[in-house]
Amino acid sequence: TIRPPSQSLSVERSRSRSTSRSTSPSRPRDPRLIHVLETRFMQNQPDLLRLARARLRLFRTVCLPSVRRQTAWGDFLWIIRTDPALDAAIRTELIEMLRASGSLVYATTKEDEEEQGEEREREQTKQTKRSDNDNDKNGVGITYLVGSNDNYISANATLSNVRPFDVRHMLSALTSHPPSVLAGKLSSLRELLDELTIAGTQNQPSHPPNVVLWTRLDADDGLHVRYLEHLQSQAVRYFLPDYYSSFDSRPGRILLRNDARAVPYRPPRWTYWCAGTNVDWFLDARRSRGAVYPVEHTNVCVTPGVTVALADDADPGTVPRLDHDVIVSYLRGKKEGEGEEEAEEA
Repeated sequence: TIRPPSQSLSVERSRSRSTSRSTSPSRPRDPRLIHVLETRFMQNQPDLLRLARARLRLFRTVCLPSVRRQTAWGDFLWIIRTDPALDAAIRTELIEMLRASGSLVYATTKEDEEEQGEEREREQTKQTKRSDNDNDKNGVGITYLVGSNDNYISANATLSNVRPFDVRHMLSALTSHPPSVLAGKLSSLRELLDELTIAGTQNQPSHPPNVVLWTRLDADDGLHVRYLEHLQSQAVRYFLPDYYSSFDSRPGRILLRNDARAVPYRPPRWTYWCAGTNVDWFLDARRSRGAVYPVEHTNVCVTPGVTVALADDADPGTVPRLDHDVIVSYLRGKKEGEGEEEAEEA
């Protein structure tokens, strides 16, 4: 597994380990995946303290461990957005929760990992206030708490201050207004923005573009621990088929479903993914811990895990911003009318 010095990852990470390519000065740079996980917590609800505390418990019990245990941990950027006027005590508790779980910084070396483990032990015995020293810790920033009611993926979010699905716009907005970053290593965001800015000047038609993924996960929901890794693998499969060697070794070709023939394939400019099954939890008077029910979906996307992927050289403004309950119907209609993008169950 390759761990690059930023929140983007080389597509080599998703390739078969037995077929990794060697690098040479004459070989074009490999495209990269930039994966953003966006979570909403108490946006536009800063004064509802009882609701906030209930959601904190759900976040600690469901959302946080399911993200922290992702097999792709370290290979995505987690942006948690909350109301800028969120109650100070709630905000502090959320920050301490993230810090104690080791979620704010990804250890890039064994020494970093040992140091972070020691710090988590200290945090369990002593609650401390956030200081600017968060930005000086070893390792790469991976998780950020942001004071903002804007979102880059939710269809019902504020539109005036954002460019939906535009990762450079998001990074620029955060780095140009540091007070909005309530927790997280700001220098890592600057490094990623610099990396993407340089990459944008080096794009050539003959080279495959980077791929940007946006995944939605609300603070009271969770994901299968392999969900993000699967999405990244599928993004390589559809957007960068030359790098998906375990699927079809012939460059530029992909095996279509329900068709034994290999045919020329043109990668999409953007696509949606969503979960086809989920488990719901409900209060149940007959059971002290409630009850869970498996659910399958054929015509609707559930909110947890809704993902948009787009080629880095595509205009983010061309991607429709859809509510979860209309994604499938909208894209099926688009496919019938234009034969292009389609929603797929992850």
